[in-house]
Amino acid sequence: MHSARTVAALESYIGLVEAGVGLLPAGGGLKELALRAAAQAQFAQGGDVLPFLQKSFQAVAMATVSASALEAKELGLLRPTDTVVFNPHELLHVALAEARCLAESGWRPALPARAIPVAGDAGSAVLKMMLVNMRDGGFISAYDAEIGERVARVICGGEVDSGSLVDEHWLIELERAEFMHLVRNAKTQARVAHTLQTGKPLRN
Repeated sequence: MHSARTVAALESYIGLVEAGVGLLPAGGGLKELALRAAAQAQFAQGGDVLPFLQKSFQAVAMATVSASALEAKELGLLRPTDTVVFNPHELLHVALAEARCLAESGWRPALPARAIPVAGDAGSAVLKMMLVNMRDGGFISAYDAEIGERVARVICGGEVDSGSLVDEHWLIELERAEFMHLVRNAKTQARVAHTLQTGKPLRN
């Protein structure tokens, strides 16, 4: 997700599935989703970030894996501009061509974003209501809901007002703090152990 451009095979099964073992994506995955939502929101009337976060948030909270690269675009895991290759045997060729194109066009890595609009407390409240509905409907467990609340806090930028501007470092620090809280939880440790032993998720 951090790459400048992605070339994906059509039959790519992509997901941020850490919630399945009681964790959240803390390698910058949630930060990237927040960045992409902010980039889309700047072209929307009112500039509200939340509508562009909801589908990605639900995919992370439910550890959804895309059925194809096209669905991964819908979930926000791939950018709308990323290339999808129908023939997997052409994947490396197309990826090399994309890399050469970037190099020859003088591409340079972007500086870390310093003014990212986030959904803030109000956005977190809306996402948490989605979790309550999923929990009460039996789609997720109580601990899944707790993990989802922590995902919502990160992806919405923490305890700040809606529309506040934060930087990438702020979002990464939020990711790290929530990850460390979860990794110390006995329920997360039970999920990790169960998955390592059985290869299947534990819904505790």
